[in-house]
Amino acid sequence: MAIKKLPLFFILISFLSSTLNYSQNLSKETKPLSEILSTAEKQYKINFTFANKIISTINIIPYNKSLTLNETIHYLKSNTQLIFTFLTSTNILISKEKNNYSICGYLIDINTKTSIEDAHLRVYNTSVNSVSTTSGYFSIDGINENQVIEISHISYPTLYLNSTDFLINDSCLTISLSQKVETLNEVILTNYLTSGIAIKTNNNITIDVLNSGILPGLIEPDILQKIQAIPGVSSVNETISNINIRGGSNDQNLLLWDGIRMYHSGHFFGLISAFNPYLTDKVVLTKNGTSPQYNDGVSGTINIETINDIPEKTSGGGGFNLLSTDAYAQIPISKKIGIQFSGRRAITDVLNTPTFEQYFKKAFQDSKVTATTITDNVQTNSNFNFYDYSFKFLYDFSKDNKLRISFLNVNNKFRFNESLQSETISESKTSKLEQGNIAIGLHLNNQWNGKFKTLLHAYYTKYKVQAENFSLLNDQRLMQINEVLETGVKFNSYYKFNKNIQFLNGYHFYELGVTNTEDVNLPLFIRTIKNVIRNHSFYSKINYVSNNYKTFINGGFRLNYIEKFKLFIAEPRLQALHKINSNVSVKIAGEFKSQNATQIIDLQEDFLGVENSRWTLADNSSIPIIKSKQASLGINYKKNNLFIDLEGFYKYVDGITTANQGFQNQNQFIKTSGSYTVKGIEFLVNKKTETFSTWLGYTYNKNDYEFTELIPTIFPNNLDIRHSISFGNTYTFKNIDVALGLNWRTGKPHTTPLNYNSISTNGISSFINYNDPNKERLSSYFRADISSTYKFKMSDKIHGMAGISVLNLLNTKNILNTYYNINSENSIDAINNTSIGITPNFTFRVSF
Repeated sequence: MAIKKLPLFFILISFLSSTLNYSQNLSKETKPLSEILSTAEKQYKINFTFANKIISTINIIPYNKSLTLNETIHYLKSNTQLIFTFLTSTNILISKEKNNYSICGYLIDINTKTSIEDAHLRVYNTSVNSVSTTSGYFSIDGINENQVIEISHISYPTLYLNSTDFLINDSCLTISLSQKVETLNEVILTNYLTSGIAIKTNNNITIDVLNSGILPGLIEPDILQKIQAIPGVSSVNETISNINIRGGSNDQNLLLWDGIRMYHSGHFFGLISAFNPYLTDKVVLTKNGTSPQYNDGVSGTINIETINDIPEKTSGGGGFNLLSTDAYAQIPISKKIGIQFSGRRAITDVLNTPTFEQYFKKAFQDSKVTATTITDNVQTNSNFNFYDYSFKFLYDFSKDNKLRISFLNVNNKFRFNESLQSETISESKTSKLEQGNIAIGLHLNNQWNGKFKTLLHAYYTKYKVQAENFSLLNDQRLMQINEVLETGVKFNSYYKFNKNIQFLNGYHFYELGVTNTEDVNLPLFIRTIKNVIRNHSFYSKINYVSNNYKTFINGGFRLNYIEKFKLFIAEPRLQALHKINSNVSVKIAGEFKSQNATQIIDLQEDFLGVENSRWTLADNSSIPIIKSKQASLGINYKKNNLFIDLEGFYKYVDGITTANQGFQNQNQFIKTSGSYTVKGIEFLVNKKTETFSTWLGYTYNKNDYEFTELIPTIFPNNLDIRHSISFGNTYTFKNIDVALGLNWRTGKPHTTPLNYNSISTNGISSFINYNDPNKERLSSYFRADISSTYKFKMSDKIHGMAGISVLNLLNTKNILNTYYNINSENSIDAINNTSIGITPNFTFRVSF
């Protein structure tokens, strides 16, 4: 009987069990995920990081509190379909499956509470970027959790934030930034002409190279090409080795790389700059009112500064164009040690491209290459290449004490072979030209307290150009060498007196030696001339900014002492700006400067006719110390993305010689010294929208020589470009940038032979009789350039960029220079140096 009742017993037990389970499930109702996470944080002593919008709609049954932390995380993953990532052992990031979000925010100045316009924001190691508007607002699409957002501005320290800081808030963040206090300078305008170019209150123009936008004809940020878009800066012969700032010659520019004087700036003998832009932090152009810590450069200063911080992550890149290939990298060895390196090499000796052909034709016109007549018996061939590489070592003893060591090597090599083959003669000769600059510098920065810091800078720079020129039909060989060696040390002390005033005091010593050698084997002739100058300088500067940030004054004084001549030279410097209101500012600047080294041209055929100028030192007699005085006054207006700038200037430069002006007329072989005076006006109007930037620039220069021993004593300067007009437009659409530019200017002055009795003979040789020097002008110059780039994402960490450009789009034949020779028939030939023809270029780059 008992056995028959067993099935009924089991049925009863099953029913009770089911009833119990049901009642338990009823007691475990779902709860908001936020409450469950809060419970877990208290139980396991952990923190969850998440965006409210990710979890706000999720409800689940609470986990069993007897589970371990890992078991609980597994339970949460299974029931929410969210990703739980351990950032640390106690910090867990909650995110959705790989998704893209949008973030937004406002940037304001922490002191003035004003909006920060034109700050650059980018997702680190990606092509995703944005720029803040006039209200300081920004937004970025395509964001994932735990990405690094970089916020940079020319007036503020770079800030790095995690994207999760934005995502965990349901509204736009307000981010306060504090201005860089070490300069006490404010930005007047950012995105001048294009993104990344700014005008500061000290009247300097700063190019943020890595964040700078596209310009007409440029698909890569060539440093010395970019500055030629600025009014008052040009090149009469289309090279970066002959940049003219306010009517001055190139040797009158002070070119610095990491504080080291560079006596050579270009590849392809002046057609492209020799400085890798991808490791360059910024370039500062000063046309007047130079800081007293800088010597030389009576026309202007170009200061190139490489990246000076140890990176958090390894980054780099590389690419190629139709002239060269390059690569670069930044590597953090540890939190205190980092290295940077870059390298570039020409492909021109292994690959002939349309770009190379046009550059070669431009660089070697009017040289031995083009002067050699090719016949059935005489054949020629040439080989040209260039390279540069740089290295920087960064060591932080602490956050206040830092060591930097920089190295740069730039080199150009050219070989030209001539061969003669006939029944009786078999001869082959190879002429050579090599040009380079090596620079080494050491910086030791010490921040002693909140108000006082020092800088110790030691450097070495060496420039050398060497040519061997062989005559094909005889055994004559001419060797020419020009070498410049400079070593120096500089000590700066900076003291911040209060929030309005900062002092700079310093001492600079340098030794500068220049050697010129000529060696001829037939007839035997060897001459070496070496001169050395030692210069001591003391300088002081005060930076002042008013409490209302409307008045900015930078005034200083430099005292040079040249041992060799026992000569003191005093040089006051001044820059000032006052904001009349939020839209209008007035500015003044003035300076006295001097320089001891200059370039001269003995013969146009020197150094194969390619690089015919050579450096030489002042002797304070036949080659005077060059001295300059300059003053300028200007006004600018900025409102609603419209910027207008007008500036007038006066510059007087004394101590120039006929040898360094490159005369090719009746004054070519007369040795005397004189001066030139420039009076000019620079005007620019620039209008920007979110996608366009359009500008129109105009420059007026009246540039006259005065040589008391020449007839006439006053006549137009070789660089007297009376009128210049530039028009440009850039357009940005998503990842595509396009730039178009037009440049027009009056032709440079030149001297013509007399219409009658144009040739005279003295019984030994014939010579040309000229009209007054520089009385005529060449035809006007016009050129149109276009360029475009496209940025794209190759993977999460690798990004690409492709670009195409065309120089001289309309293939306009511009005559840059004209001079005259007497030919074998005793008549006059006109030789024209022309501009570069239509020149396409293409680039492809990757970065990580």
